[in-house]
Amino acid sequence: MSIAVIGDMCLDVYYFADRGRTEISVETGLETRSVNACKHELGGAGNVAVNCKRLGAGRVDIFGIIGEDAHGDIILSLLGKEGIGSAGVVRQRDQWLTHLYHKIYEGKTETPRYDIGNYNKPEAANIEKLLKVIEDTIDGYDCVIINEQVMYGIHSRAFQQGLEKIIKKTEDRVTWFADCRKLNDVYAHTVHKLNDKEAFELFSRHTAKRTKKRSSEEEVIQWLYQRWERPLIMTRGEDGALVYNGQEIFEIPGLHIIKEIDTVGAGDAFMAGTVVAHGAGASLQDAAKIGNFTAGVCIQKLFETGHPSAQEVVAIASDPDYRYRPQLARDQRLARRYAKTPIEILNPQTKGSFSGTAPKIAIFDHDGTISTLRQGWEAVMRNMMVKSIAGRYYEKLEASLLKQIEDSAKALIEKSTGVQTIIQMHALRDLIISMGLIPKEDILSPKEYKEIFNTMLMERISEKQRLLEDGRLSTEDLTMKGAVAMLRDLKARGTRLFLASGTDQEDVRKEARLLGYEELFDGGIYGSVGDVENDPKRLVIRNIIGEIEAKGPIDPARCIVFGDGPVEMREAKKHGLTAVGIMSDERQRFGVNYAKRERLILAGADMLIPDFSWKDELSRWFGWR
Repeated sequence: MSIAVIGDMCLDVYYFADRGRTEISVETGLETRSVNACKHELGGAGNVAVNCKRLGAGRVDIFGIIGEDAHGDIILSLLGKEGIGSAGVVRQRDQWLTHLYHKIYEGKTETPRYDIGNYNKPEAANIEKLLKVIEDTIDGYDCVIINEQVMYGIHSRAFQQGLEKIIKKTEDRVTWFADCRKLNDVYAHTVHKLNDKEAFELFSRHTAKRTKKRSSEEEVIQWLYQRWERPLIMTRGEDGALVYNGQEIFEIPGLHIIKEIDTVGAGDAFMAGTVVAHGAGASLQDAAKIGNFTAGVCIQKLFETGHPSAQEVVAIASDPDYRYRPQLARDQRLARRYAKTPIEILNPQTKGSFSGTAPKIAIFDHDGTISTLRQGWEAVMRNMMVKSIAGRYYEKLEASLLKQIEDSAKALIEKSTGVQTIIQMHALRDLIISMGLIPKEDILSPKEYKEIFNTMLMERISEKQRLLEDGRLSTEDLTMKGAVAMLRDLKARGTRLFLASGTDQEDVRKEARLLGYEELFDGGIYGSVGDVENDPKRLVIRNIIGEIEAKGPIDPARCIVFGDGPVEMREAKKHGLTAVGIMSDERQRFGVNYAKRERLILAGADMLIPDFSWKDELSRWFGWR
């Protein structure tokens, strides 16, 4: 496979400053910044080219203009190390400084960027030279990527006109792709990859219509196809992408990533993954799926443009966690209620799906679904995380930095709710390292951070346990409304019950016994055993599916999962089980907690209920009553 990349060649320079070693300059009286690390990375078209090469393209060549300066030398050196052909790179001495972006970080905070090359003017002779080398060699490539992202780069009017002529002459034998910020209309005879903001800006400018963004994506992508008469891809950030081939719109869901992310380079990664896959024979929609996975790998690489490898893409594609129905998740006004109840129907096809028979298998999450014993764990974990990240600086931190830490901890908990505590602690440790406030030798292991959290949490819940044991509180006081009655009702109908929790297995069993329903779970009680590779909820669902496949008597569609967290919803979705999300208000034990709505919908829930006092309406909807 051979790929040509034509575009704006840039160099990104990363500086990692240490404010702990500042001093006042004797000469100027200004405060200096000490840089403890610095690195150079290819940006713009160079970044796309590197991604294509690392994803497995056999031959990758780049075409563009760089300056006759030291930064241009660095670009050529980096291209050579990556095995990217640079015979199509033209160097210009006058009125051209190599595009250079100085990215300065203080801890995790990026300071204002300093850019070089914003006054470049390509010489007419160099444009002619560049167009000639492109025309002379273009038939040697399977795919060509046009990259345009800087205002004063190679894409002068003369270059646009000349390149468009080459595209028209060769589009029957070379597949052209365009990833442009401003020039999508210019290079109309290509497969376009553009983001939703760019697409809506074009639509609004040419139609004078101001649309409601999410409600009109289909209208916009169809309008763009009619305008260009070419297939196109509209990326939607964390919500994935849409692909339109003129006949059908294909939706590629976004990926749910627990780890901290950096979106720099995500678009370039998406483009490279798509083109490499398409060049290898994949359809455009399947290629865009690969592009989506490639971007998913890229955004997990912090403080760099991020170059995914083929192995990393295969790994994330082997068991992806998707984001479903993002528009509905963000907008409560779109909710569809069942018979004037607070029950929200997300998948109308589940109506009557159990056909008069109770579920064969029901899997329940524990905390927040049945038990409220651990109510408030999020606040405990957030406090613990903030203090672990800040360390001894906690009392002295600037308010802005403390707010940044608090927001990071909150976001981590929001994205990881429902997974094993040990996985959350691994993510916490990564966050501590990236913030850089704790000396390396003082950073604890995930297991040690988990012990700190458990100690803090047990201080909170031990009093509830004591009151329960003394008879001053009852099971009803510490469970969601109707939950135990729901368990007994299903048990009486012959449903096999399983309990799966991200809490340690010993604690789950103890709490189920204490609350009086341990014996109802004849399928088993499963909790964390500290193995980050084997989440108990995933294991239970997958073991059940394995049992179904081995014995054959149970249809996955006759199994149901209940939970207030995204992990169990996603696993149910992956395996074809019905998923009921619980928007539980654990403080009052009944009623709707809308804070849980978005994450449950994004995880793939089929129905949302506030608590189990609505079990009769739920069973009537599914058709087992």
